[in-house]
Amino acid sequence: MPHDSPQVLHYNKIAEVVHDEKLLMHFFQDSLSGATLSWYMRLDNTKIQRWKDMMDVFVKQYKYNMDIAPDRTSLSNIEKRDKESIREYAQRWRELAAQVHPPLLDKEMVTLFADTLKSPYYEHVMDSSAQQFTNVVVVCERIEQGVKSGRISAPTKKRFFERKEVNHVEDGYKSRKNASQNYHTPSQIANIKKPEPQNF
Repeated sequence: MPHDSPQVLHYNKIAEVVHDEKLLMHFFQDSLSGATLSWYMRLDNTKIQRWKDMMDVFVKQYKYNMDIAPDRTSLSNIEKRDKESIREYAQRWRELAAQVHPPLLDKEMVTLFADTLKSPYYEHVMDSSAQQFTNVVVVCERIEQGVKSGRISAPTKKRFFERKEVNHVEDGYKSRKNASQNYHTPSQIANIKKPEPQNF
């Protein structure tokens, strides 16, 4: 992490005033935003007298984030979005992988990430000799460029054939109509000549 990043600068501020609880509370408030800041502003100040009180209520409120932290199973179920580049997907996946405890080994991380990939990425990554996550990302970006340029064929989506709906009512009506044509009307019956008796 760069030494001039916001996280490092904020940490340095906290470290300088670690023994001053009032300043700690002040810097803590400045670090909050969005829903967390709204939650902080609704706190009962009469119950927050010390830095420890602040930490206790904060952990109680947001401990669920630790309880639902990603694990190895959830990492293996992540998929790349349609409009997401392979680098964007790798960054999103890596950020979640960083929250897994115990931490992933490099080889395990590569295997888990590769298992989430679909064709043609999966085949090329498994055939490569990449052992580090960053190297796998480089391989995937080359594949992505190959797909865009047409040098690597992208998998075709399966098309589902539409079933032709059969109008049973109409077909039944046509069947009855055709069957009715085989019947004779009374006038037709009257005109039918009876066969003359034959003498043997």
